[in-house]
Order: sequence, then C-alpha cells, then structure tokens
Amino acid sequence: MGYKQIAIVGLSPSTHDDAPYDDPEWELWGLPWDEGKYPYFDRLFEMHPLELLRKPEARRPPGYEARLRGLDSTLYMQREYEDIPNATAYPIDKVCNFLGVDYFNSSIAYLLALAIAEPSNWLERSNKIGIWGVDMADLEPQPGDLSYVSEFAYQRPNMEYLIGYARGKGIEVYIPQESPLTKFHGEGIPLGEMYPSYPTRYGYLGK
Repeated sequence: MGYKQIAIVGLSPSTHDDAPYDDPEWELWGLPWDEGKYPYFDRLFEMHPLELLRKPEARRPPGYEARLRGLDSTLYMQREYEDIPNATAYPIDKVCNFLGVDYFNSSIAYLLALAIAEPSNWLERSNKIGIWGVDMADLEPQPGDLSYVSEFAYQRPNMEYLIGYARGKGIEVYIPQESPLTKFHGEGIPLGEMYPSYPTRYGYLGK
C-alpha cells in the first residue's frame, strides 16, 4: 500500500492558509462552511443535524444547503438525507468501536477520529496526519466573527486525546509550531494563595 497523508484543516487563521492545498500527495479533509478553501477538499464534514442547520440561529452562509447538495467532494453528515442525496452517513459506530470511546467535542474531532479508524487493515491506515487551522484557544466567540468560526478551548482536550491515540498507534501527526495543540499553557496556575506563571513547563519558573 502507498504512503497515505491526510491534511485536516480547521478555520483558525493562524495556520489555515498553510495547509498543503496544492500538494497532490496530501488528501485534504475540511469543513464545508470554510468560505476560502472548501472547493479544494477531497472530503468535507458537516456533523450538525440538518434540522438545526436550517434554523437562522445556525448562522450558516446564504445558500448553504444548496452548497452541500452541489459539492463534488465526499460529504459526510450524521446520516443520509433525502434532501441532500450526496450525503454519506458518518460511520459513527465503527469509529467508536475502533477507538473504544464515544468522545467528540468538535467537528474537527470527527475528522481526526475517522482518519485514524477508517480502514480495516493497518497497512492501509494513514501513515501521516497533518492538522492545520486548529488552535482551539477561544474562551468565547470572537468579536466580529460568527460564533461557528470560533474554536473553543473546551474542545482541545478531546483533540489532544485523539492526537495521542494516533501517535500511540504509530501514525505520524504533524502540528504547526504556531498551533497551541499539545503545548503547555501555564498562565496563572494556583499554588496556595499564589498564581505563578510557568512559561514552558508546569512547575518550572525558568525556561
């Protein structure tokens, strides 16, 4: 089997544009509400139920449902929909059984989980997964942005669990240096009545 590389792309501007969009050696997986790059993805994932997407509070772009129906890329959704005949049901049971957990805190987590679990033969599994445009550092929706663009900090532990799982299975996972994923964040950690800031490692005041 050939060397398979999957690029998972979120919406964080820190590294979103650095993903290998023009490199044929990478298979690109992303989100269909990515206004800038969605036509270039090999697979797109809309993991919210259609009945919620149809509500104005979902704040998807105008004509979003028509966009989904017109995609040439493989489109994963929670299930097959009569109104979106090109939707493929995400194999949630297969993925959960493979991972041994039912633990998803973001759309991006579903992408990474499938990249890890998809084939039935380990020789066919991803040899390398790259993650661009994923910071998961926001504590609240970003001012001036639609709420669905934010990547919330509560989503990060789930993503880092899956990264660790992949690496434990021998899959190389590339994370850009600019991304906060799998990095220590030590501002204001309580120690008695003090709140020291540890710059690079828990408990260490110096570098």
